[in-house]
Amino acid sequence: MRISKILVPIDFSRCSINALKIATEIATKQGAKIEIVNAFHVPAYAPMDVMAVDLVNQPMFKEEERKVKDEFKSLPSLIPQLKDVSYSTKVFMAPAADAIYQCTEQDDIDLIVMGTKGEHDVVENLFGSMSAQVIKSADVPVLVVPENVESFDLKHIGFAADLHEIENMNRLGILSLLAKMYDSEINIFHISEENDEESISEAARERMFLEGSLKDIKHTFATIYHEEPIEGIMEFAERKKLDLLAMYPRQHGFWDKLVHGSTTKKVVMQIKIPLLTIHE
Repeated sequence: MRISKILVPIDFSRCSINALKIATEIATKQGAKIEIVNAFHVPAYAPMDVMAVDLVNQPMFKEEERKVKDEFKSLPSLIPQLKDVSYSTKVFMAPAADAIYQCTEQDDIDLIVMGTKGEHDVVENLFGSMSAQVIKSADVPVLVVPENVESFDLKHIGFAADLHEIENMNRLGILSLLAKMYDSEINIFHISEENDEESISEAARERMFLEGSLKDIKHTFATIYHEEPIEGIMEFAERKKLDLLAMYPRQHGFWDKLVHGSTTKKVVMQIKIPLLTIHE
């Protein structure tokens, strides 16, 4: 796998600027281009005909576009390294998730890098409307960067596996690529509620499948027995001092349990490291 184009949604907040810094670092290492996208919400008006809505929206869009373009001009002073990569900018009057989806579909995006606000907002912003829509709908890896993360020094990458066969192992190419770029070790782990022969056998089968895709990459395997999967993930991440947590969301699978499960918000709010989602 090679990263040729990175999409970065930006609202000029601290967390989105940090995401752009990390995207710039990755782009520099890969010789990739960056597409920076800003989107603002369309106001909800009382029922009116299409022409009337257009008359109201167009001046608003022009004014907002002018402001955003001025903000775009300030980015190289905030991120000097941005001057050394090729990047473009776009402004949309649309929900952010829609703008991101459109760019991903039309512009040959290989990776989305997006920021999320401080820990008090992580549940709303990571598992809320916009980020969740992007994570679920995007057909490319999504890297979510918490506000407190300003650099990307990957020594230990954690991959939370779910014991189900991955049909397209090429999807894991992003993990191998990042590991090689940063000389990282990948810690593959599975959270299991049972310690029985069937679980042990399933873990062994998954290890066999994954071994082939991690040739020449430093990696370890572990099975963690814990009644609460998210708590088990958090404990493993802290104990191993992970710099990145990677997951492979499946429809109606572990990801849905993570988002809609009964584990307390307090535990989810402990996520303070970047999260990489790799889709089926």
